[in-house]
Amino acid sequence: MTEKTIELSGLIQPLKDAYKSISDEWKNFFDIGLYDYLYSQTNKYYFTNTFLHRSEKVRFYDIYYPIKSTYKNLTTDFCNLEEIYENYSKIIISGSAGSGKTTLIKHLFLKTLFQKNRIPILIELRHLNDFEGNIEKIISEKILNNQLKPNSKILKRSLLSGKFVFLFDGYDEIFSHKKNEINRQLEEFIDNYNKNIFFISTRPGSGIEIFNRFYEFKVEKLNDSDVNNFIDKIVDEQERKKRISNIVIDPQNESYLEFLRNPLLLSMFILAFENHPEIPQKKSAFYRNVFDTLYSKHDGITKNSFPREKITNLQRDDFEEILCIFSYVSSISGHYKFTEELLTDIINKIKVNTNYSFSTTDFIYDLRTTISLLILDGFEYYFPHRSMQEYFTAFFISKLPTEKKKKAYQNMFEVLEESSNDNSYTLWHLCNELDNLAFTELFLIPKLSALHSKLINQNANQRLNNFLEIIKPAYVIHKGTEIVQILRSRSFENSFLIFCEVYDYKILMYFPERKNCSKNIINVLKSIDENKSIYHITSKTYKLKQILVENNIDEIILSLAKKIEDKIKFLKKNIVKKNTDIDKLLKL
Repeated sequence: MTEKTIELSGLIQPLKDAYKSISDEWKNFFDIGLYDYLYSQTNKYYFTNTFLHRSEKVRFYDIYYPIKSTYKNLTTDFCNLEEIYENYSKIIISGSAGSGKTTLIKHLFLKTLFQKNRIPILIELRHLNDFEGNIEKIISEKILNNQLKPNSKILKRSLLSGKFVFLFDGYDEIFSHKKNEINRQLEEFIDNYNKNIFFISTRPGSGIEIFNRFYEFKVEKLNDSDVNNFIDKIVDEQERKKRISNIVIDPQNESYLEFLRNPLLLSMFILAFENHPEIPQKKSAFYRNVFDTLYSKHDGITKNSFPREKITNLQRDDFEEILCIFSYVSSISGHYKFTEELLTDIINKIKVNTNYSFSTTDFIYDLRTTISLLILDGFEYYFPHRSMQEYFTAFFISKLPTEKKKKAYQNMFEVLEESSNDNSYTLWHLCNELDNLAFTELFLIPKLSALHSKLINQNANQRLNNFLEIIKPAYVIHKGTEIVQILRSRSFENSFLIFCEVYDYKILMYFPERKNCSKNIINVLKSIDENKSIYHITSKTYKLKQILVENNIDEIILSLAKKIEDKIKFLKKNIVKKNTDIDKLLKL
């Protein structure tokens, strides 16, 4: 038995001992699969990779810096879990890309395990996109070593006991066309096993507010003290730690410090510091600096070692171009994690369609080992963070000839419309930074214009139908009350409108309360199905439309149309100005 095995067993055994003393059935449950599940998951999270530790696994709490989250006046780092659970049994963890959501979920899994009071079960919701079965089935398959009926009965009785903490990670990674069905499954599972503790993590704007029984804890940005403490925790070498801190606290860099309040971007800055000690003004510059560092130095960052040779013998620009193509091709295919077979297939297709000649095996080795830009975890490869793939995708599009960019943007956003599994804000921001004129002319303005034309239709009834098709509203009745709210569903259009800063979803959310028509709407909804609390209603529901019309919903529609019109004018004006400035420069 290895030292690592002994350490992991020592972490899980106290929990097993505590539960097997309760009953023989709990002892049996651990023996038929629960112990093996906890062992494999603990091994995965307790020994972990991070952006700064891509090529080696480290103990989670050796590098974990507590991430704070806030709900109303409460701010917590989720260290005292039982105190939280006394008041909040259903919690949403909401945070932007790189804010530390998944790291926090790992902490919650391990902390729950260590406290020995409850049993943590972590489910990555993206696996439900192509899973044939419901949430209870995927949990059963993860935990039980076989599917014998008696074991399933033991699982069901155990779930009813309320001894579990369910961690549903990545709500924003559910495909759009699966969202309604998985929402239904989550609601049903939570209803059936309501005594347990539930967490759901997501990026903002994913439509998560539809779960009105949950309390939304928003991940906080790092404050000044956090930034310094994060550096102190992550950087080992004292001299390097001091030099990084001096740059960060320099008053001249105060305006750029906002970038470093994001744990991912701060990690990138630490990684690239020796090559790029300045704080970039744009996020895209962080990614460029990181790639430069990974490609040129790798393990020379913290020790005086020589750069590793790339066995593909590709030049930096060639390697970067292939990586950009790979990122674009995999993104429009909806792939963010890769088996060896899938990775090989994509790279081989790139070779067939380009003039590059190299060994696919060597390229994968360089990606994983030489520059550590892909991490291998079990049987899957993935980027240290999804945003790295989005950066290379945006960079690929920005370098295309102008006549090719329109097709590239069209391909990318057709995929997002079909199966967008997050709000793609990072990708859009990077496109806007790297390719502002083309992104504005070829994507933003055409998309805004198409939406605008639907909302200025001369027929008020058609305007309403178009508005409802765009927003795809979900009516949510708050249990035990006569309050109904109209929430946006997860959709490409909603994400796009929010990105363009032309739509405030709260205006529609509180429309029934503001117009005092909640009771009328509830009566109609209950006539459709009196047992539901969430209703996804199309524009064909006449009685609901009539209530909206009677309470002047058209004012919201026309207001949105006006904001879109103003945004289009603003963007066009900026394009004219930039083109004028370019013309002036060309005449110098």
